[in-house]
Amino acid sequence: MQPGETLFVMFTLMLVVVVLGGFGLIAYSFMSRQRLRELAVRERIAMIERGLVPPPEVDPAQFDRAVGETRRPASGYTVNTARISTKAQRYRSAGVVLMGLGFGLLMLIGFAANALDVGFGVGGGIVALGVASFLNGVLLSRDADHIGDISIHQPRTPGAPPSVGP
Repeated sequence: MQPGETLFVMFTLMLVVVVLGGFGLIAYSFMSRQRLRELAVRERIAMIERGLVPPPEVDPAQFDRAVGETRRPASGYTVNTARISTKAQRYRSAGVVLMGLGFGLLMLIGFAANALDVGFGVGGGIVALGVASFLNGVLLSRDADHIGDISIHQPRTPGAPPSVGP
């Protein structure tokens, strides 16, 4: 076997392993998420069987996220722990995917076709688009919710009870 053929076979095997590993990871993710849902349903059924009233929320994880957005410590400070906006997350995810695609094309064209200059041109252009998209997501997340902002509010004090009758 010539050195070029060995390199091609090695990259082909690596690609197959990465693709199969990715599909395996996706399948594992689906199975574990399904298992968590099944356990939540069983817990709810067990509470009903014991005569307890389960919480009214349909999605407990969503309820926890909604309640956990703002914590109010006893000191009177409010710490905003809101999650990053969905738009910013999508831009950052797209940026990472584009960078991966660009690096992949750079390797594929550069080494398999034995044309490094073309590989750097095509792959590098796509990597640049990915970096721009990723930075756009980072900048959007800074503007969106001012994550980690601390603002001063008056501590809550119990008010006087409402007057009753004359």
